[in-house]
Amino acid sequence: MTSEHSKLTADARLILRHAKDTVKAFDKAFETVRKERGVTQGAPTDAEQDLLRAALVLAGAGLDSLTKQLIRAALPVLLERDEKVQKEFEDFAATRIKSTASEADQPSGAKFLARILSAPSPRERLISEYTEDLTRGSLQSVDELFKATAALGVDGSSLGKTAKELKVIFDTRNQIIHELDINLAGTKRKRRQRTRDRMLDDANVLLSFGESLISAVEVGLDRA
Repeated sequence: MTSEHSKLTADARLILRHAKDTVKAFDKAFETVRKERGVTQGAPTDAEQDLLRAALVLAGAGLDSLTKQLIRAALPVLLERDEKVQKEFEDFAATRIKSTASEADQPSGAKFLARILSAPSPRERLISEYTEDLTRGSLQSVDELFKATAALGVDGSSLGKTAKELKVIFDTRNQIIHELDINLAGTKRKRRQRTRDRMLDDANVLLSFGESLISAVEVGLDRA
């Protein structure tokens, strides 16, 4: 990879490294708490499981952040030569121009087009609108994540895990974030039970996906 192109993914790799360190730190904290409690076996307490939950949530945040960083830094370069990236860009523009004012609180297509054409550099303005659209919300669902990878010219399903496998992990993340992992039907505990191996495996799946995405974008940049 050229040194010029490597600069475009350097920040994404920095985010990935911090995310990996964070997951390791939560796992280390889990080990420390268990050791201080004098146990090596048995189900972890709710407090211990919160450390595992945090590891997964932060891994997801890292994937979200690094993907958005790749879009901001690499997308303009990929747009110059990658036909798949150009097609996604064209599809976005066509959809926005056809939209009505009532769709997703967006301005009408006519107003959107006027805003683009009246800018000093219409192409740069359109790229800015596209980048904002891709990075505005959360990427912690399969549909949104794969939409973002497609914008970068990468097939999300080619990065090691299927959409179905990723959905299970995102569902777990959402149960933690939005429901506090509450399970009112539980007989002994009222929170879903999480094991160390499963939670760390899921966290590492997300981080591995992010690492594969960075590598795929770097390949695309070299082609560009």
